[in-house]
Amino acid sequence: MKKTTIPRLRWGVALLALSAILAVPVAAGPARAARAAAPVQITYWFPWGGDSKTYEEKRAKDFNAGHPVIHATGLYVPPDSGVTNGKLLSAIASGNAPDLVVVNNEFAGAVMGYQGGLVDMAPYLKTVGWSTGQMLPAILPLMQYSGKIWALPETCNLSYFYINKTLFRQAGLDPNKPPTTLAQVDAYAKKLTTYDSKGNFKTIGFIPWAWEGGDPFIWPMMFGAQFTKTANGKVKLNLTDPAIVRALTYEAGYAKKYGADKLLTAISGFGTTFSPNDAFISGKVAMLIGGNYHTEALHTYAPKLDYGVSKLPVAPGGAKDLTEFSCNVYMVPAGSKHPLEAVQFAMWAGNGKAVIGNENVWHTFSGYKQGADAPKNIWQIHHDAAYAVTEKLSVSPNAKNPPLLPISAQLSNEMTTAEQKVYYGKQTALQALTDLQKRMQPLLDKGLHQ
Repeated sequence: MKKTTIPRLRWGVALLALSAILAVPVAAGPARAARAAAPVQITYWFPWGGDSKTYEEKRAKDFNAGHPVIHATGLYVPPDSGVTNGKLLSAIASGNAPDLVVVNNEFAGAVMGYQGGLVDMAPYLKTVGWSTGQMLPAILPLMQYSGKIWALPETCNLSYFYINKTLFRQAGLDPNKPPTTLAQVDAYAKKLTTYDSKGNFKTIGFIPWAWEGGDPFIWPMMFGAQFTKTANGKVKLNLTDPAIVRALTYEAGYAKKYGADKLLTAISGFGTTFSPNDAFISGKVAMLIGGNYHTEALHTYAPKLDYGVSKLPVAPGGAKDLTEFSCNVYMVPAGSKHPLEAVQFAMWAGNGKAVIGNENVWHTFSGYKQGADAPKNIWQIHHDAAYAVTEKLSVSPNAKNPPLLPISAQLSNEMTTAEQKVYYGKQTALQALTDLQKRMQPLLDKGLHQ
């Protein structure tokens, strides 16, 4: 159940029709009649195939074995649990919504909830004794919207900085001292970039927009951006924030220094992230921003690769121990027939022993605080260096979510396009962001009904 890799999940325009077609009444509250002797049957949709489908089926089986009053049945519904192709919308509109869905994108709660597609889980969570203190701090913003709770975490991911230690040694750099500032990244990138006799790249030190660096929000976060602000009681996009301008200008600096066309040609020849021809795995790129889940790709395709992970380098004006925090999320669709039981399953499935199998593969972690007696994954048992970074950053006060808005999907797409225009020299950062601000603010106003 890996996180969707860059480019980020693109949400279909079908979501924009939610407010027009949803007319299914939502359960009023957690009060229920006396339980029947048979277990309550709940159905949930999940988006993962392959080995992850097998894992999901086992998780449901384990839940059912320990919860005789609830029986959960998972259904594989690609893509994205029916969210992006309209299948979930159709199910809600026809009165046949599943009781629960899990989606591989943290935007989902905001995108669907603000348009009336989700049940507020707050009263059900109150019934089962949930409190905010049970969660890692960075989780709460992606759960809570305008006093409502539209999402619960399944498993979570964050951003690392990866280095190829072999290439570091070859360049005369200490492989045990990864860069801690962007100034160091720039200096190291120069040493790590090599050319053949024709002037083509043999190795590239760093490409800011490769792997997770292609996430349109991570560089602005690193420079200290505030994506929104509130004025006169209304939420306003803040896309011309000087921190965002600096972030895009920084990326453009690499295109200018190393050649936009040359970098584009090099990138087009790289394989996909989870393949032997991946730029980092094949030794073509020495430093990258990546997610914790990329460690599985390295384990699978390059088990002998000598690499290291560390915290993201600090940008000018940015914070230490910053990471982009993202989660797969559970949501209860409007029209769920068993919202209380759905919430109970979601809380169990995203916590403790239920997520250890996922953690063992993808270096993920639970959004719930884990006590000293909580079960340990293999990385904790073996004191894995990469997971030690995960554990530190997951509780960092500077673990940040991307902007969680009803237009987050469109904003992600448009920010990516704006960044590309900047680093390929078609517009300045301020021009691209000013244009984007003008186009997106009316959509946000409509989405928030303000």
